[in-house]
Amino acid sequence: MADKRVILKPGREKALLNRHPWIFSGAIESFPSFENGDTLDVYSHSGSFLAKAYFHRENSLSGRVLTFRDEPIEKAIERSISNAAVLRRGMFDREMTNCFRLINAEGDLLPGLVVDIYDDLAVIQVNTCGIERLKPFIVEMLKAKMKLRGIYEKSKSMARRVEGLEDFSGALFGDCPREILVKENGLLFQIAIEEGQKTGFFLDQREMRQLVLRLSKNKRVLNCFSFTGGFALFALKGGASFATSIDSSESACRYARENTLLNHFPLPQHEVIKADVFEYLRSNPLPFDFVILDPPAFAKKRQDVNEACRGYKEINRRVFEMMPPDSYLLTCSCSHYIHQDLFQQVIFQAAVEAKRDAAICSRHLQAQDHPISLFHPEGEYLKSLLLHVV
Repeated sequence: MADKRVILKPGREKALLNRHPWIFSGAIESFPSFENGDTLDVYSHSGSFLAKAYFHRENSLSGRVLTFRDEPIEKAIERSISNAAVLRRGMFDREMTNCFRLINAEGDLLPGLVVDIYDDLAVIQVNTCGIERLKPFIVEMLKAKMKLRGIYEKSKSMARRVEGLEDFSGALFGDCPREILVKENGLLFQIAIEEGQKTGFFLDQREMRQLVLRLSKNKRVLNCFSFTGGFALFALKGGASFATSIDSSESACRYARENTLLNHFPLPQHEVIKADVFEYLRSNPLPFDFVILDPPAFAKKRQDVNEACRGYKEINRRVFEMMPPDSYLLTCSCSHYIHQDLFQQVIFQAAVEAKRDAAICSRHLQAQDHPISLFHPEGEYLKSLLLHVV
């Protein structure tokens, strides 16, 4: 099997010994003959087995580890899926919440794979050649481990293009409806599997929506980049006097209105506006006690960081300038390349330019079904600051 081994350069095994799941091309001394996406054994220069990983020859991030054990790769994948299912089993009262993340890439030892569960439908996202090659086995494991009526793939990402993969959406197994009704902490949401962002819903903000619920009593709430209205509806459940949701997508606005009615809130209490958030903030007064800024990723690649910081500063400065005293701002970033310290610095600059005092009351509350590997801190992408503005 020596001809199927990846050999690292001398002294370059430390990251793998520390169980970090990424292998960069600069650490590799020699490849065997292989096709992109193949799973190969990884050895140190001295001949010690280190891991099994799948590889892409053309990318700087060349290998992603699936197991640090010398074992059949199918056994490793089955164990990872089983462990992920066990972890989620006790997290939720399924009568109250039946949508959650089952597989969170490196956080569940399956880099390149995301699996979200919406009641009895799994929606998967495949981001790498390696997972693409392993997809048939993964689908069979999901069918065996979970009670599913269908598995739908929704793989649309910049990461796929880096891997040389085209975007793909389609049913992989069973009955995959275009829409599905789910529950999160007692509220109902109509999920558009094909049309919606990500896999259909922003499951990673579950704990922050609960925070909004707890703080919204008698508040006037503005929910920017609102998608299907999640933050606004939890604010109303928490006793907000009214909520306004802003999104540029007509489809998202339509679902926000439908979700309002599903949960028996009167439409006049939840104003849904189709508009560009930047334009709305520039041209409207903000008579709101609680503003939520949860934009899409402004920095989708490293080269976007400076422009993204300008965008984050602009929208936060405008909100700081217009919010009344004794109000709350929940501001978020899901840009992987904007780290926590940089994001806080940008928000600090926005407050300075707006000449407003603000204090951090809370940082992002991690959703338990989105675990981050202790050995892979790069998996932490979502930042949130809850600020009290005076």
